[in-house]
Amino acid sequence: MMTTFSSLKRFRRDERGTVGLIFGLSIMPLMGLTGVAVDYARASSVRAELQMAADATALALAKDAVKLDAGQAYIRAQAVFNGNYAKRFDSALTSLTVTRETDRFKVEAKAHVTYALLPILGLNGTDVAVSSTSGWGINKIEIALVLDNTGSMGWSNKMPELKKALCGNTTCSSTMPTSGFVRQMQDAAVNTDQIRVALVPFDTTVRVPLAVQTSAVAAPATAGTVSYSGAGYCGSAPVTAQRVSWFRFADRDKDTIASDRDASSVWVGRGCGVGRISKATWQGCLWDRDQTGNRDTTALGVVPTSIETLYPAVTCRSNNLARMASLMDVKANGPQLITALAAMQPSGNTNLTIGVNWGMNMLTPGLPMSTAIPAEPNLSRFMILLTDGDNTENRQTGSAAAIDARARAACTNAKAQGITIYAIRVIEGNKSLLQDCSSGPGYYYEVSSAAQIDDVFKAIAGRIGSIRLTN
Repeated sequence: MMTTFSSLKRFRRDERGTVGLIFGLSIMPLMGLTGVAVDYARASSVRAELQMAADATALALAKDAVKLDAGQAYIRAQAVFNGNYAKRFDSALTSLTVTRETDRFKVEAKAHVTYALLPILGLNGTDVAVSSTSGWGINKIEIALVLDNTGSMGWSNKMPELKKALCGNTTCSSTMPTSGFVRQMQDAAVNTDQIRVALVPFDTTVRVPLAVQTSAVAAPATAGTVSYSGAGYCGSAPVTAQRVSWFRFADRDKDTIASDRDASSVWVGRGCGVGRISKATWQGCLWDRDQTGNRDTTALGVVPTSIETLYPAVTCRSNNLARMASLMDVKANGPQLITALAAMQPSGNTNLTIGVNWGMNMLTPGLPMSTAIPAEPNLSRFMILLTDGDNTENRQTGSAAAIDARARAACTNAKAQGITIYAIRVIEGNKSLLQDCSSGPGYYYEVSSAAQIDDVFKAIAGRIGSIRLTN
């Protein structure tokens, strides 16, 4: 009996199995804590990879937003996401959703992560979800197409190839083109009135839109005088003029007619013969403004009450010169723009200055055209200047060097107003002048055959179209 009692006392005091017992009791919590750490790290890793793939997908969708409808966006999202999300043995993608709003894409992705250690606690896995939103701002773009329409554009198939580059075929016969610069700009526009295009065909003069001409002819005229200020006038006395809006009809402004003699057969200089233009007979042609104050190379400065600042209305040497077209929405008014391009015909001599000046006018708010919008942060303005020949005549002179100087000044003034100029030399013309007119080496193009005009306009359209969105 005593032996049994002693054995029980020794057993109660014996601590040799304590470690094993404690270990046995604590192993489950320890494995649980380890499992939490390991499996939490794995879930975090999956979430990070999922987020990276969602971000890349959202950015890619925003970059290509203009090309994608809802269905195309999802297909594109799958391709981009799968290319950025590596398949893992411990997780599986369970959903990928894409939501398109007015100016943003939202990408949401979910994956199921399979636990490695936590199943011992009855936890087999978890779902992780991420979302990414990428938006874009809408840039506004205004473009002036300043295009040589002189007689030499009728050589070497230049005019047909120019029309093909702009509107998809050599006659601009389709108002719903499937290719060409106009179509590329239509495709690039995300919203209506986002990309607007103006047309300035030029030879020695430019020709206003028919609605502008009709309005001016119907408007009342005001008498006034223009003080003589050097070249561009016939004689040296003050000039009597009629003012109509921002035009003037003046008896001593040089005109574009070929005769060099007045009614008394007195030799009076270039463009000063009989048959002066009048308000009643005007067909919409304009010549350079005065060089005084550099009005011939600048935009604005038009003061309706100051006749010296107005544009001289002159005789059209022929009705071949196509009319200018004011800035219009390329998406909504594409057919109207195509019709204006179709009217272009080669005729007359070259005066690059007036083309650049009117490209600048089209892109400048206020008179004379008043169709450009005021400057704002997301507005970009471009002038595409194309010519195939040297300067030969303006209102003041027939000296190419003198006209070149005025053209350079006009280009400088346009660029100073924030207008980016692309210059294109087609086979012939003053290379140095056009390089100076462009906004830099990357903005000057030269073609050796008319067929290359299409490639140049495609390249320019691609560059302009690439800024339609800001991510």
